[in-house]
Amino acid sequence: MLSFILVSLFTFLIYFPGISHSVYGGDAGDITLANWFGGVAHPPGYPLNTMIGYIFTHLPVGDTVAFRSNLMSAVLQALSVGMVFLTVKKLTKSAIFGLAASLTLAFTPLFWLYGHVTEVFQLMILLVAVSFYLLVLWIDSVLDKKPKKSFLYLSIVFLGLAIFHHQTAILTVPGFIFLILKTDKNVLANFKNIIKLGFLFGIGFLPYIFIPYAASLNTPINWNDPDDLKNFIRLITRADYGTFLASKSFIGAFAKERLAQVASFFLFAKTDFTILGSVLVFSGVFYAYFRRREIFWFLILTIILSGPFFLAYASFALASDFLLGIWERFLLTSYFFLAIFLGFGFVAVHQGLLKFFESLNLFKKSGVFREDVFVLIIKLSFLIFPLTLMLVNWPKTDLAKFYLGDWLGYDVLASSEPDSIIFVYDDTLVFNTQYVYYTNPIYQDRKLVKGGSLKYLEYRLWLRESYPDLIFPENFFEDRQADSATFMQELINANKNRFKIYARGYVPEIEGGIWATTGLLSELFKVDEVEDGKIIFDSINSVFPRLIFTNGNLAEGYRNFIPDHIKALYFESYKNIGNILLSKKYYDDALKFYFIANTIIPESEDYYIGRARVFSEKGDCAGAKNNFVKANSINERNLYVLNQLVKIAKECSHDEAEASKYQMLLDEQQRKLEPTFK
Repeated sequence: MLSFILVSLFTFLIYFPGISHSVYGGDAGDITLANWFGGVAHPPGYPLNTMIGYIFTHLPVGDTVAFRSNLMSAVLQALSVGMVFLTVKKLTKSAIFGLAASLTLAFTPLFWLYGHVTEVFQLMILLVAVSFYLLVLWIDSVLDKKPKKSFLYLSIVFLGLAIFHHQTAILTVPGFIFLILKTDKNVLANFKNIIKLGFLFGIGFLPYIFIPYAASLNTPINWNDPDDLKNFIRLITRADYGTFLASKSFIGAFAKERLAQVASFFLFAKTDFTILGSVLVFSGVFYAYFRRREIFWFLILTIILSGPFFLAYASFALASDFLLGIWERFLLTSYFFLAIFLGFGFVAVHQGLLKFFESLNLFKKSGVFREDVFVLIIKLSFLIFPLTLMLVNWPKTDLAKFYLGDWLGYDVLASSEPDSIIFVYDDTLVFNTQYVYYTNPIYQDRKLVKGGSLKYLEYRLWLRESYPDLIFPENFFEDRQADSATFMQELINANKNRFKIYARGYVPEIEGGIWATTGLLSELFKVDEVEDGKIIFDSINSVFPRLIFTNGNLAEGYRNFIPDHIKALYFESYKNIGNILLSKKYYDDALKFYFIANTIIPESEDYYIGRARVFSEKGDCAGAKNNFVKANSINERNLYVLNQLVKIAKECSHDEAEASKYQMLLDEQQRKLEPTFK
């Protein structure tokens, strides 16, 4: 137990300096606020996570709620690393191999990242890890002819906690059943035993008793308002999302896309564990097959089902940084089990080296080293690999200076005026803005509306209670089938003459109104207000100075899909402002905003297209051509850019040869886009 504490503590001390003080992205804002309020997180509610998170977020440490919530992740991940150590030590009879395998997992970039930011996977991994270790203890007790069923019973309790906490943990069940039957078939042959194990498994559901209590508190984070049986079942079955899916809207259903999931799993694992780590894992696979075959099949089953199988089944459309950032979290469970194979891999390589040196009669010839000392040196040398990973990945994973998640929330709110209504869509945008809104009272004079939740009656009722000065349409609180856009449009029409209206993520058509980008939001104006562009320009001058992230060089910390997604939100806004200014012929100001966009996402084709359009309108053919050429070099399939290059060659340069060259390229790209019929 002391060694477990020391390994976990060492890992935590390495993680601690890099913990983010800011909310991250994806679901992090929602989970952080659920922890802080003691509310109901997004389905299935994650009550055990919330109860533990409530304790962490109210500790007298750190400077932000987000830091204290992220601190919980560091503790959980460190404990999981300690469990890898205990498990590999037990299976290999070597503390050094356990240490090498556990620290290798700890310092892979993905596992390390989730030691710095809030999510719900960390608790699931720890619960599964404890369950597996207890099962190994039971197996060894059976092999020693001194069976201790208490280990098996505790294993089932923790497995139940894991599965009821996060549904994807059920993918480990076939492996657990196989291992139990392989060890003692009588365990599941006796009906009384099955009932007992079922009861112990059901203990995992007990944290859900917290859900109705949390719902009764009516906190701002109260998904599905599960204070009655119907909504409670809706929550825990993830009826609005789809069971075993992150979201119905993320699915890519084609076989090609499903195969891409499997290929991506192996590519990500190879990148995180490195080529050397991958070789060690494969060595461990072969070693386990010949030496601990029952453990081999358990690990193969759990890795395949929790990794490639689940990813192919859920089939995320890997089409954006956001979706990739959501997708990669589902690799964490399989990474834990890969680390067990890694431990076997260290054993295999160690034994291979010993046989090699013995074949050379090294010890007899040299007489310098005692054999036991030499064996110890070889074992200790395996620690070089995880320690190298630590040094290489430390700067990649350090989130101590990552503030971009908070900045997004601040800048969304700062883009609006007091006493206005803000509609936001998409997880990162919604949850990060909510986090800042509820943890900082400065902006609580706004009315923040989760656009995507408007389709749920309980959310519309919550809006009435939270913002009683809003005007609600006559049938707004009927339990009717309509999408969120319909309710959003109705709410805007009822209030557009009383409040300023802002939106991001989705903007509906409003009769007599027009949307224009101001800061990170789109503001609703009357059509005649924006015709001359003055009101837009005035708005830019008043909003832009209030924003924090106006220079991409300010962003520090881990380079990952979610931060890149946040940067893309800023890029889109600054590019749109540049487009508006260009349309009103404020050329210098348009170039200013295109330049800001370029500092956030450098060398984007949109940046060069914007600049080219400015030069084109100013009559600078050379400037327009150079920038369109740059855009074409980044994306040769952009038909608009090729069209413009043809036009410039004909009308500005009067170079028919060049015009012909670009016309050929344009025709080639158009042919590629044409459907083929057989």
